[in-house]
Amino acid sequence: MKYLLLMLGILFTATLHAQFGFYAEGGGNYSALRATRYDGVVNGKSGFGWQAGIGTEYHTQFGYFLYLGIDFANQTFKKDSTSADGHSAVSNYTYKPLFINFPFGIGYQFDLTKDIGLRVYGGITTQVGVGGNVQRSSNYVLDSISHSSYDKHKIQYGRSVQVSNEFKADLNNTIWGINVGAGLNFSKRVEVAIFYQEGLTNILPGGDAAPEVDKLRSVSLNLKFYFPKNYYSSRYNQ
Repeated sequence: MKYLLLMLGILFTATLHAQFGFYAEGGGNYSALRATRYDGVVNGKSGFGWQAGIGTEYHTQFGYFLYLGIDFANQTFKKDSTSADGHSAVSNYTYKPLFINFPFGIGYQFDLTKDIGLRVYGGITTQVGVGGNVQRSSNYVLDSISHSSYDKHKIQYGRSVQVSNEFKADLNNTIWGINVGAGLNFSKRVEVAIFYQEGLTNILPGGDAAPEVDKLRSVSLNLKFYFPKNYYSSRYNQ
């Protein structure tokens, strides 16, 4: 019992000394598609995008902190899909989705100098599709005659392959992944941070039961502005 009371006391003390911090951030990203299952051949290609958002951090006197953010992210990625026989049909897709991202995780800061800190991050990210467009160009052979088609439309998001009788979904409406990152914090006000995100779920409707399983990975580089300056716990202000 005394050990339990001791732990509760430590936790209560840490909570009293913990402080919240807030930040705004923005930057660019580089995304790539990774196909893990398909009847034919899928070659994923990369593209550049941007993101901007806000977030909060919950700091303790032990140097650890929790972070929770929300940002809008425009990502670009491409894929070339070939049918199983490798000849009858070839389709090229360019996706430009707009996501609302919800990164959440835990971090730690190593003080390199009085004014410079090295921060490491690790957590999960939920991506919810809210906009964007996709374009497709296809070439196929039918009765020894070559045909081609082109289509561009707003991305339809959904969980099932058939969302309604009028259209089929293009992307899953919710995508889960893990994030890891590192940043250099200057004077407890500005930070340059880089993050890597690895998708864990199929970006296409139908989940792992779908014939095709594609997963998204990305690297983002952000400039973060913190306010107010004194959000750091007493450990950093000493």
